[in-house]
Amino acid sequence: MDVETAREFFHALARPGSLVLAWWIIDHLGSKGIRRFFSKAESAIEAEEGGETKREASQKRLRTLKGITLQLFRWSVGGIAVLTLAGSLGIDVRSILTGLGIAGLAISLAAQNIIRDFLNGVFIVFEDQFAVGDVVKIEDHSGVVEVFTLRTTRLRTLDGELVTIPNGSISTVLNFTKKWSRARIEVGVGYGTDIPRALEIMNRVGRDIAAKNPGKVLEEPAALEGILAFEKSSMTLRMLLKTAPGLQWDIAAAYRFHLREAFDEAGISIAIPQIEVHLVRDPNGEEVPNRIA
Repeated sequence: MDVETAREFFHALARPGSLVLAWWIIDHLGSKGIRRFFSKAESAIEAEEGGETKREASQKRLRTLKGITLQLFRWSVGGIAVLTLAGSLGIDVRSILTGLGIAGLAISLAAQNIIRDFLNGVFIVFEDQFAVGDVVKIEDHSGVVEVFTLRTTRLRTLDGELVTIPNGSISTVLNFTKKWSRARIEVGVGYGTDIPRALEIMNRVGRDIAAKNPGKVLEEPAALEGILAFEKSSMTLRMLLKTAPGLQWDIAAAYRFHLREAFDEAGISIAIPQIEVHLVRDPNGEEVPNRIA
């Protein structure tokens, strides 16, 4: 290869090479800028009404939006770079765009489910149905939202399983960590229990839990003033505790532990299933079972 041929060869590679380098720089700097912007936005969020609870909810939403923005930016820059590179190599970009338009129409007809996934993903983001880090139940699956894209949502279940759900199939979402949560504790006591005293103890334990966990219990605890239900061997009492998002399970566990101790000290027993057998005497004077309750 002579000098002139080598010069022409390297000159032909210069433009495509510079385009690839420019794409890499824009992608790198743009992605870095987006991450920095959202990091500053997260750190700049001040405690609103509701304090730490609302701040954490806003940060979850920002983290979700950051992932979506990065995806859209990188795909857009990559598409523009590919078309520009094709044009620099002498390829007719207009014919490519025309072909892509026709192919896009065909793909849109054949891939309606994928389009539905993307559209539903957009609605989930703008309606703020859930964000990365929320604990949700989607259809028959429950877990923490670990990854969210415009096409799929990935949940990590309690057993550690990663469930991938297409956004287009999401019709009903239960969000257990949105704005605030509630711990529901139901306890069965025997029929001989002094109910007003048991309720007073439940309220006292609730106040103690709230005092030991400032900012985690959001309202004054109050047990249901009455009996929730009559069971076969017990009467059911209930306590509701409004908590910060995602803390209902920890607060409920702590409440049950302290309630058991308080009931033991007061001599109130938590009911367990039992059977009563009443005996009567037959004409011969022997005891026989008469009724089982």
